[in-house]
Amino acid sequence: MVENIFKAHRGGTVLFLGRVTHFTVEELQQFLLTQGMVYADSYAEQEIALLVLSSKMTPAEEALSYSLYETGVPDVTLEKFEQTMSKHIKPETLLMSLKLSGDQERLQRLLGNEAFSDTLYLKLLQMYDWGVEGIHENDANRDVTISFVKRFFRPGGFMDPAMVYAPTTVMIIAKDSDDPEVLDTILTMPNHEIKVSRHEQKKPKNLREMVAFNPHISAKSLKKLLGYASEDIDYFLASNGMAGQEVLERIYARSNTHTRRMMTQHPALPDTLFTRLLQDEEETVQGLLVFQPFDEKRMTEVWDHPQRAYLGGNRQMGAYVQRLMAHEDSVLDEALASNPSATSASLEQLWERHGERIAVPLAQNPHITTKMAQRLYALGERPILEALAANAATPTAILDALCEWRDRELNRFLASNPSVGISWLREFQLDTSLLRILAENKTYGTEVLRGLGI
Repeated sequence: MVENIFKAHRGGTVLFLGRVTHFTVEELQQFLLTQGMVYADSYAEQEIALLVLSSKMTPAEEALSYSLYETGVPDVTLEKFEQTMSKHIKPETLLMSLKLSGDQERLQRLLGNEAFSDTLYLKLLQMYDWGVEGIHENDANRDVTISFVKRFFRPGGFMDPAMVYAPTTVMIIAKDSDDPEVLDTILTMPNHEIKVSRHEQKKPKNLREMVAFNPHISAKSLKKLLGYASEDIDYFLASNGMAGQEVLERIYARSNTHTRRMMTQHPALPDTLFTRLLQDEEETVQGLLVFQPFDEKRMTEVWDHPQRAYLGGNRQMGAYVQRLMAHEDSVLDEALASNPSATSASLEQLWERHGERIAVPLAQNPHITTKMAQRLYALGERPILEALAANAATPTAILDALCEWRDRELNRFLASNPSVGISWLREFQLDTSLLRILAENKTYGTEVLRGLGI
C-alpha cells in the first residue's frame, strides 16, 4: 500500500502524527527523499498524500487524523510504515554506518525495530555496548534485553506476558535455542547470573555456562568458552556433543574430578578418552558404564572389570543384555531387571533365576508382561505395588485396582502415571498435594488443555 501511494503521488507530502520511535526525523526525511516524497510533521492546509499514525498521539493529533481521514486521505500505522522503510535499508550499509559512527543511541533505537530480520538484528546487537552494568541494570540495557527476549523467547506452550521482563528468561533462551547465531550473540552480553540453591550447584547458573551446555553452539562459541579456562564452563562443555576430540582433550588435560564425571555423558566420547576414564575413580567409571554406548571393542574392555555391574543400568545395552546375564552376577542381574533395553523374555529368565529378590526392579520395567505384572501384584508387598503404580506398562486392570485402594501415599505414584484413567486423575486433583505431580502427567495435561479448548 505505502509503495503504491509513493508511485501514484510522486512529490506528495507524507504527514506524521504522533511520536516517531525507531527512526529519527532526519532518517525519515532522507528515506522519503529517495522515494520522491516530502516529510511533514505539522499540518498547514497542504495537500496530504499519506497519513502516518503513531500509537502515541495527542488529542489534537487524533482529531486531525479523523478529519483528514474523512476527506479521503489514506492512512497507515507507523509500524507498517517502518516495515516498508526497513525493506529498503541495505544491511551492509547500515552496519558500516553504525560501526564508523559508534552511535549507540541510534543503535538502541534500531534494535527496537521489529521489522528487521533476525539475522540483521543479531548483527546489530553484537555491536551494542552494554557498559559495565548487567542486562537489567539500567534503562538502556533493559530495553535492549526486552527487544531480544521478544524476538527469541518461544516457549512451546502458553506464555505469560510477564516472562518478557523476568530475569530468568534470557537463561531459558540460552538453554532452548537451536540457533548458533543466537548463542554467539548471547556470549556478547554481560554474563547474567541467576541464584541457584545449594542442591543445584551443578546446574548452569549464568549465561556462559548455559550456552556451554547447549548442544547447538558453534565452533566460534566453543573457542570463546574454552578461552575462559573456567572449571565451571569446562564442566558443561565436557558433555556437549559439539565438543570434538581436540576440545575434549584440552578439557581433560585441565579437568577436575567433577568434569571427568560429566565427560562420561558425552554422546560421542572418543575411545582414547574412554580408556583413560576407565582408569579413573569409581564414580567416573560408573558414569562410563551407565551412559556410554558400547560396541564389541568397548565390551571386551569392560567384560571382566570389577565394576561391570554398573552396565546393568545402561539403557543402550540392547543385544548385550543376554550376554551380560551369562555372568550370573546377582548385582548385575538386579540392575538389568529394571533396564528398559531388556526384553520380556530376558525378564522371565531373571525371574526364574532370582524370584522375589528382584521383584521391585522387575515391577519398574516398561517391558513387563501382563502375566508378570499379575504375579508381582499378587505378592502384595508395598514397594512392589508402588513400582507397579508408577509403571506406564502396568495393565489397566491392576492400575484400577490400585486406585480403588484410595491410599494417599500410593496415589502419589499413580498420579504420575500417564496410563491411569482420566476419571481417576480427575479424582486425584481434589487432593492439592497431588497437583504438582499431576502437572507432569501428559494424560492429565492433555485433558486440561482440551477443557480450555486448546
